[in-house]
Amino acid sequence: MKSILFKILPHAVAVIVFVIISITFFSLVNDDYALKQPDIQHIMGMASEINGYRLMNDGEEALWSNNMFGGMPVYQTGVRYPSNLFRSVEPIVKLGMEGPTGALFMCMLGFYIFCLCVRVNPWLGIAAAISFGLSTINILYLGAGHTSKVNAISYMAPALGGLILAYRGKWILGSAVFAFFTTMHFASNHLQMTYYLVFLMAAVAISEVIRLIVKKEITYALKASGLLLVATVLALLPNTGSLMTTYEYSKLTTRGQSELTITKDGQAKESSDSQGLKTDYILEYNMAAGEPWSMVIPNAKGGSSMVSLAENREAMQKADRQAREQLKSFPQYWGEQGASAGAFYFGAAVMFLFVLALIFVKDTLKWPFLILSILAIFLAMKNLHGLNDFFIHHFPMYNKFRDTKMMLVLIQLMAPALGVIFIDQLIKTEIHLKFRKSLWIGTGALFFLFVLVLASPSMTGPFISSAEVEYLDSARAQYKGQAEAMTMIDAIEDSLVEVRHFIFRQDAQRSLLWILVAIVLVVMASLKKLNVHAAAGVLAVVFAIDMWSVSSRYLNESKYKNPQTGRQEYRHYSKIDDMLIPYTPDQCDQFILEKEKGKISDFDSKKSQLLAAMQKDKPFNKVKSKEKLDYASDFTTLQLNSNYRVLMATPGVFSEATIPHFHKSIGGYHAAKLKIYQEVIDFYLQDEIAEIGQALQTRSMDTVDTVLSQMNVLNMLNTRYIKYSGEAPPLDNSSNAFGNAWFAQNVKFVSTANDEMASLSSEDLRQTAVVRESFKDQVKPTNAIDSTASIEMTEYATKRLKFKSKSNVDAPVIFSEIYYPAGWVCRIDGNEVPVFRANYILRGVQVPAGEHEIEWSFEPKSYSTGTKANLAGSSLLLLLLLLVFGVNIKNEFIKK
Repeated sequence: MKSILFKILPHAVAVIVFVIISITFFSLVNDDYALKQPDIQHIMGMASEINGYRLMNDGEEALWSNNMFGGMPVYQTGVRYPSNLFRSVEPIVKLGMEGPTGALFMCMLGFYIFCLCVRVNPWLGIAAAISFGLSTINILYLGAGHTSKVNAISYMAPALGGLILAYRGKWILGSAVFAFFTTMHFASNHLQMTYYLVFLMAAVAISEVIRLIVKKEITYALKASGLLLVATVLALLPNTGSLMTTYEYSKLTTRGQSELTITKDGQAKESSDSQGLKTDYILEYNMAAGEPWSMVIPNAKGGSSMVSLAENREAMQKADRQAREQLKSFPQYWGEQGASAGAFYFGAAVMFLFVLALIFVKDTLKWPFLILSILAIFLAMKNLHGLNDFFIHHFPMYNKFRDTKMMLVLIQLMAPALGVIFIDQLIKTEIHLKFRKSLWIGTGALFFLFVLVLASPSMTGPFISSAEVEYLDSARAQYKGQAEAMTMIDAIEDSLVEVRHFIFRQDAQRSLLWILVAIVLVVMASLKKLNVHAAAGVLAVVFAIDMWSVSSRYLNESKYKNPQTGRQEYRHYSKIDDMLIPYTPDQCDQFILEKEKGKISDFDSKKSQLLAAMQKDKPFNKVKSKEKLDYASDFTTLQLNSNYRVLMATPGVFSEATIPHFHKSIGGYHAAKLKIYQEVIDFYLQDEIAEIGQALQTRSMDTVDTVLSQMNVLNMLNTRYIKYSGEAPPLDNSSNAFGNAWFAQNVKFVSTANDEMASLSSEDLRQTAVVRESFKDQVKPTNAIDSTASIEMTEYATKRLKFKSKSNVDAPVIFSEIYYPAGWVCRIDGNEVPVFRANYILRGVQVPAGEHEIEWSFEPKSYSTGTKANLAGSSLLLLLLLLVFGVNIKNEFIKK
């Protein structure tokens, strides 16, 4: 019994420590407060229709929402896959902790499991896990609301641990650990993290196979590799549904292939722009030379671009008195990223040990880790055009992801992994004098390099960004010949450099302290003057203080005075009511509500049913504000029972979530819009919105009405209201909007996507449908005109739409619904009919003469097939894992 308790003790301590750290770091996350997570706020804003649909339909998934960008699948904004049994296992693994608290706990627990897999002493594993968990990547992205990304990161280390364990003696148990955490990683549904994990897994697997071949253990290498391949397939099966829908959807988004070969101005597009994201967009948030030093010195480039120099009072004292006022408008950050929420800091001591380990550790893992570290750093840069261009244009799928500096997550994992393996080896193995001397020389050389950087900060690059250089140069050109102004500009530049030098040195000295602690630890371990418990204790304290203090720069419990309310509020936390129901309707929204709800039969009864469901359902049962629940149920009831669109006539319409929270929107907030819709935005919608804005500035309603009547694309999208102010009624565009559907008297067939797009401005789209010749067999234009023909929507149910039509002639009907070929089915009088694409982004069907009922239904086979595969695959994998883990627990604890 004592031996069992002795074995369990470090694991129990690890779990307790990780729980305490997670709860303490996010101490304000409770029933009253939630972490402010902008992306989660946007998602909650846009998910009101699909959440309402789920509540009113016994948990059925909507799969489609018309709230954003005219309509799109919601595979990436809230679809649940309950048939994947591992989604029920995850809360158990996280001990019931949710949101950021659960994600942080899992990061540490997952890394601890990795350490066990590579046979590092568990006490050392606890220390390394703390460092990994509190790395700023995790904290920054939790703060931004990228919880799925951090969840995906949390499963990377244990999945890698299982792979290594399989190649190092326990091929069945290792493959089981690999399968479990890989399937959990897939369930997080963050393909960019999966993409980088494949890099890591492939590199380590190749290295391990080579090691086994050198040792002449080819049979074992084949056996382990084969079982790991089987484990990979088994890990994929429970996630078939999300993988199938994501794959299907991705081909039709901005990351997929475009049919257009011209730009808006008629110029030929570059071939590289036809598929995937554009290079500038991919590299917008990548780093400049010198910025990777932030992994060791948090303020190597100033940290966050959202922090102004004025907030660093100590540093501002280094500025010229005359220039201080002007410096307040400059950010503390001086790198080249489009924006920076903070540094990717992995710990000074951790990175120092990592570099030492790359030189001195006796483990073949250092070779794939070294290669991947160099590759990750290079690909994180925006100025290495040759390498970036090669990967963007030639490496499979690389151009599907932006912010590719996220590949540094591999170093976040590899640095503490190899560092702790190195310390573990120093303590466990006999150290020969020759090795000790080499180790000390290497340690001294690395320390000298760091001191050199501290003494010469310019080694990390300039202390003024290129944008600031351009700004100062333009100021000099503007005030050329004015001696006093030129002197002031010079003073601003000199002070800017001096202040940032101070910020850099201050943080570098801090990092130097932690490196000195690491050096002492290495020396003591090499002299055998340090046992594992002391080393683990020192490392745990160092890592916790170091990482916590930096991460809390970006996420803390500080307060500020809200200029709008005048109240003291938390900077990074908000009332849970405001997180779950993030937006408040203004007078314009209320005006639309009052005008539209009268068209809905039994509106109050439907609202009451929804409100009752919200009050019973988690998480909405946490909302305490009756006012919020009241207007949320008002607008969600409106969304579930009406179908019109609202345009917010501002430049940010395509990156906001307030309108989608209340109405069907022309805009929205999503990183992966449908490509055809994005192309129409680029070619027409942006210009039409700009024209409306210019017309509004004239303050002439005649001018506005004339402009609205000419908005071909907005009108075919049934844009009934134009919101231009929260305090004023919207512009009512009902007389110009085409409605939910209309008969097309003429059809213009075009041969290419270019012609189809161009025709949207040259044709009267109310009368003429623009159709590609590839759909010619499905469209039969009528020469006769029936002026009495009519079609109206009789039912709106998110993914089911019903219409009644009446016409004396066969004719094509165009629906103001976004075309999506993978799932929408149309039936006329119960019989399925072919669907064609019209006007580049809309759906159309040929409707026979007479009176008919037309029903649209969203029935994606990828989802229905995938959910069945989820259940079968997760059931099979869960049974196999229970068998393997059960046998190993029995052998480890019970038999002994």
